[in-house]
Amino acid sequence: MPASGQHNEQAAATPDPSPELSERYGENPARFLQKDIHADSGAGTSGELIFARIRGIESISLARYWVAMERRLASINDREPRERVLHALAQRERYLEANGEGLAQTGMMPVERREAAAERDAESVAPLLDKNGEAVPWSRQSGAVVGQNR
Repeated sequence: MPASGQHNEQAAATPDPSPELSERYGENPARFLQKDIHADSGAGTSGELIFARIRGIESISLARYWVAMERRLASINDREPRERVLHALAQRERYLEANGEGLAQTGMMPVERREAAAERDAESVAPLLDKNGEAVPWSRQSGAVVGQNR
């Protein structure tokens, strides 16, 4: 989700030391990296979410951006970068170098997945139609109606 399009209170309250890069990569790593790392209290809001997100990073350049952001936040907060976070990011980068970028289970890069999703949108079982009866992809469904409900 693009950093500028996050519509929730947490995203609005999260500082972004590098908005240009966050816009480029489509996320603000500070949203995750500002959390403390400790055992989950059961509320699902612990810093362990950092590591779940790191395991989902799809590109080497994004992993490197996360490293830079961890170091930047450490500097801003007058602390050392967390070794556990840096280790997890280095491990993810090595994995991506060995296995290729993108999600392994799909075998596709992010751009390819978006293109495939757009094709699936166009082939929907209940396509959205605009006022002229033309099919509208789900990603642009504003003002459209489901064709079967007309």
